[in-house]
Amino acid sequence: MTHRTWLPGTEDGLVTLMAAWKTRLTDTAAQTAYGWVAQDCTATNTTLTAFITARTTYQSTRTKANHDMKEEARKTAIAAMRNFANRYIRYNAKMNTAQKEELGIFPRDTVPSPVPVPEKGPASRVETRGELPGEVKVYTTEAKPYGTVSIEGAFGVLEARAQDPEELPHRSVFTHSPWIYQCAPDEHGKTFYYALRWVTNEGASPWSPVSAGVIIP
Repeated sequence: MTHRTWLPGTEDGLVTLMAAWKTRLTDTAAQTAYGWVAQDCTATNTTLTAFITARTTYQSTRTKANHDMKEEARKTAIAAMRNFANRYIRYNAKMNTAQKEELGIFPRDTVPSPVPVPEKGPASRVETRGELPGEVKVYTTEAKPYGTVSIEGAFGVLEARAQDPEELPHRSVFTHSPWIYQCAPDEHGKTFYYALRWVTNEGASPWSPVSAGVIIP
């Protein structure tokens, strides 16, 4: 279940939730079953009553003084509810999920939502330099999608361009750009082909198209 804040964003919603709280806070059987301390229940209930009373007064006579009194009572009541929830409800093994949800406390996710796998492979560019013979640098030209843990490269030094990345004979995994390929002594002047894909904990993206090829210096 997706975690939801247990304090409503509207004042009407807050008053409705407080009504449920007041029912349980004044229920001596619930206090015993849940292990709540009666004195703390009474103190919390008093703050809720004070806010509801101040709100009713303001609704009847809308003066600045009554508004300020209502807002101060609201802040005090919310602080009391948060304190009581953290102390007596959220981690209370004597209360089941339904009993907590009745008071607006919804359980947090225990399993994180899966990160979507990127729908396409990385865009990239290649760099070679005559003063660095045998070296090919492959740069990704876009930011890693959220959740990416590495980049996989498929590659090969071939006579003709592969049509499918799966036809490229070798694999390499890297985490930072650039990925550097250092050729074998007999590969100078030959053509290097590659394709890339993002890798997440949920799986890998499709491969990027096989590169047009670069002559190894």
